[in-house]
Amino acid sequence: MEMMKRYLSMPGRKYDYCIVTDCPDLINVLEICYCGLIKCEPVRECVDLYVYQISEGEYKGSFHGKTSIYKDPIRFVKGILFEYPFFTEDILALHGSAIAVNNKAFLFLGSTGKGKTTLAAYLVISGYKYITEDCILADYRKGTIAPCLRPFHLREGGMKVLEQNNISLEYRHVDYFSFNKYVYMPQNVATLPTQIGGIFFIERSEERNAVYPISPEDAFFRLIKSTITQYPLRSPYIQGFKKLSKVPCFKVEYADFSFVKEVVEYKARVC
Repeated sequence: MEMMKRYLSMPGRKYDYCIVTDCPDLINVLEICYCGLIKCEPVRECVDLYVYQISEGEYKGSFHGKTSIYKDPIRFVKGILFEYPFFTEDILALHGSAIAVNNKAFLFLGSTGKGKTTLAAYLVISGYKYITEDCILADYRKGTIAPCLRPFHLREGGMKVLEQNNISLEYRHVDYFSFNKYVYMPQNVATLPTQIGGIFFIERSEERNAVYPISPEDAFFRLIKSTITQYPLRSPYIQGFKKLSKVPCFKVEYADFSFVKEVVEYKARVC
């Protein structure tokens, strides 16, 4: 089988990932899921990631001198991206989604299952600009969010919620080993770093729609719990969390997406 090579180049990282494989289906899935972030040539210095099929249903994965046998090539690749993110030192990477309204970035943070991706997709389809999904790159020194234009990866449940809210979108359904998502890339995107206007810590509710301001002290600890990777609690990261916690921060309980849209529109005018 012919060897193929692609470079995954994401903002806020020290290195590109050079993915070398003999699996054309893996390359195809990565090109769909990471869209314009997958390139044929490197942008910066690279780290190498190898995936070879050695038999039916078995793959050899290698990274940083370690080699193991895997049943699921996409899980191996995504696991490396998660465990070895190589973020630059000016970045705090937060688990959430971000949109832009009136040239201000609004962040939605919360644990898995709170509806961050689905909510952000709803707001973007409603007319706001897309900044990023899943991994928010916060430049704590400048107080900005860098665009990372990876497509939305929506679960089946999220698609059903959007349909219930009369939202339709053009997507590609990708079902490849453990990855079963609906991939949607919006057209209205932010292309430059955007100043942070507000941070929402969201909670899904069956009936309740409410928004509460939270103190910088509360926001500080919530932000520490909302990171993609574990940061050492020392300067400059402590100062970075403190700076972000001084941005207007809110707890939002929502049953209706339209309620969150109204809150964001109001905060975009006053924050």
